[in-house]
Amino acid sequence: MLVGIGVDVCDVGRMQRELAREGGGFRDQVFTPREIAYCETRRCPAIHFAGRFAAKEAVFKALGGGTDAGSWREVEVRICESGRPEIALHGRLADRAKTRNAGRIHVSLTEDREQAIANVVLETADEPRTEVQHVES
Repeated sequence: MLVGIGVDVCDVGRMQRELAREGGGFRDQVFTPREIAYCETRRCPAIHFAGRFAAKEAVFKALGGGTDAGSWREVEVRICESGRPEIALHGRLADRAKTRNAGRIHVSLTEDREQAIANVVLETADEPRTEVQHVES
């Protein structure tokens, strides 16, 4: 069952300006060490930071309650071995997801030189998976 949906767009130029200000204070307040390490290995880090920021905003929207519900670093965007992004929740946000019975988090990111967009869908953990049936004609 669907628990929540969130979407966000982040301007890469704005992210680049934020990252350049005050010696990394914004970066360290918003992103986890794992996210920072990943983004800083990329050719254009601001693009990847923007994608993660958009995903964090989308998670807050999907869970409801806005950024008062938890801290930015309680949402972590990770990359699976397959290259697919996934969301890990920590602290109060993990508790909020559990309270809302959100057991699965689906995230889709798209990033280019100008903007990053993230979509997040939360669904219950106990939702049975629907198998695709192939019908021969």
